[in-house]
Amino acid sequence: MIVNLDHTPGTQEKRRAHRKTVVARVRIGHSTFGVIEAFTRNISDNGVYVNLHHQPHLPIGAHIKLHMLDSALPEIEFNMRVVRTDEVGVSLAFVDYEIRGKRYPITTLEEIMHSIGQRER
Repeated sequence: MIVNLDHTPGTQEKRRAHRKTVVARVRIGHSTFGVIEAFTRNISDNGVYVNLHHQPHLPIGAHIKLHMLDSALPEIEFNMRVVRTDEVGVSLAFVDYEIRGKRYPITTLEEIMHSIGQRER
């Protein structure tokens, strides 16, 4: 399903997941630039847009690490792929994630977050 989030007549939005405006602290890292703390602009089921004031060169397809510092599990390390860059930030797609050195498919994240919610009740 393609959702039209743009109200300009004659244009069609190509995103397949609805984005939610979320300003949250993140830490991204890559061997070419080290570690940078920044803020998200929006998040969807497929990825996240990160505002970067001093943007390092990130080619499309590059893989980087991301930690969502304000989440219930900030120790989760997301493996992300660069899908788009512009003058104010970078769009990243979820690839998978790691906890304590083990990798998991991104589709299992909802199960883990649900189990955490159950334990906190």
